[in-house]
Amino acid sequence: MTHVTCNICGRDETDPIAEQNSHRVVGCKNCGLVYVNPRPAPDELILLYNDYHQRGSKDARTWSSLMEKNFTGTSKLLDRMFPGGGRLLDIGCGYGHFVGQMAGLGWSAFGIDPSPSTVDYARGKGLNVSRTTIDKASFPESSFDAITAFYVLEHLFDPFSALKKIISLLRPGGVVVLRVPHTTPLVKLLGFFSIRNNLYDLPFHLYDFSPDTLRQLLEKAGFSSIRVVPGFPTLPEDCRERAVSCIAGASARFLFSVSMGRLLMPGTSKTAIAFKPGIQAKTS
Repeated sequence: MTHVTCNICGRDETDPIAEQNSHRVVGCKNCGLVYVNPRPAPDELILLYNDYHQRGSKDARTWSSLMEKNFTGTSKLLDRMFPGGGRLLDIGCGYGHFVGQMAGLGWSAFGIDPSPSTVDYARGKGLNVSRTTIDKASFPESSFDAITAFYVLEHLFDPFSALKKIISLLRPGGVVVLRVPHTTPLVKLLGFFSIRNNLYDLPFHLYDFSPDTLRQLLEKAGFSSIRVVPGFPTLPEDCRERAVSCIAGASARFLFSVSMGRLLMPGTSKTAIAFKPGIQAKTS
């Protein structure tokens, strides 16, 4: 197991939050970042992802359905920003569904993922996907207009280094779109009522980002014009889970809208949109 310091402020002063699956979740006393400490070493973590996309009997169709609204919402956003298309990198692309969607819209789309089975599947569909991680990816600097990462940042051993790599790969004015969970408010609420849960999904998730810590991390990496919004919910196959996800997502978007973008509902996933300094694409 590896002991780490806070990925935002570098300090090592924490409060305990929860323990799940024999792993300890802590919160930084200085900046508020929530993370797993200690945790498996990076090489051990990579091995965990060989069969990650097949957990719970999931397959390519299941993942496509689960992420449909996220992919569609993001593709529309990027098409508004770059009407003529552009170059896109999808980090943690899984089976390549979003890469294929953007390629179908005329984009030059690439994907990376550490899972051999999903990469083989995507390549079998004729998609430009490589088996690697963002820290080991070898693309030229300033080569992408947009980089996406759906539910990826929370899995990374060092999110700050990943975001520094991402900003180096973006052209000036390029955009990164991140989708992350915000689980801690729910864990604390259930803990108050002594209800056991496995919401952090340890050790797969190493971080849990609030809107504030997500902004802090992006700013530290050099991004500007940062927006954190509710985005769209995932669509699980189980009808009860799907109902909860849709109701929570609709509630979060309603609260955000009526508050004129000031209130983000705790406990629901968030989408962050941030730019590399330069002449930005249109956002509306």
